[in-house]
Amino acid sequence: MDILVVLELDHPANVRLLGPDRRPADPPDPVRQAHAAAADAAGACGSVTLCGRDTADMTVAPHRSTGPDQPWWPPHWHPCSICRAAPRPGATAAPAAPAAG
Repeated sequence: MDILVVLELDHPANVRLLGPDRRPADPPDPVRQAHAAAADAAGACGSVTLCGRDTADMTVAPHRSTGPDQPWWPPHWHPCSICRAAPRPGATAAPAAPAAG
């Protein structure tokens, strides 16, 4: 399952989405935080972020991670600390350590 970057904006009414350089436009820095949301099978954004926030009022960013070991967030946006620490959807968990006995 893929991760989509969704942007929590400071002033959604004053934003023209993304500029030609693919960065937020007007005002200069409207992004409060970048969050991660799981994409569904069709590639659409899920209804909640990995931290549990509703994605309805957020903007899907064009950024995509280049690999499973790469950060999901772009370097010019501040990532949500809860989304950043959450395991990626579909990631396999490390095997459990054997029980002491």
